[in-house]
Amino acid sequence: MSFDRVKEIIVDTINCDEDKITLDASLKDDMGIDSLDAMELSMALEEEYSLTIPEEALANFVTVKDIVDYIDQNS
Repeated sequence: MSFDRVKEIIVDTINCDEDKITLDASLKDDMGIDSLDAMELSMALEEEYSLTIPEEALANFVTVKDIVDYIDQNS
C-alpha cells in the first residue's frame, strides 16, 4: 500500500497538518483541498509514480483512500 508515501506527498504539496491525513479523510472537507491544490497534488503524484492521472479519475478522488487505491492499481 502506498499510503505512507502519498501522505508525505500531500504534506509536502499542500502543507496540510499530517494528523488530518487518514485513509478516510475527505480531501475537501477534512483537509480543505481546493481545485488548485488538487492539480498540484495530481502533478506531484504523477511525477512520483511516473503515471498520468486523467481528469475523470482526479474528479473521483474524494478521500485519501481513493488516491491510494488508484496509485496501487495503476503503478
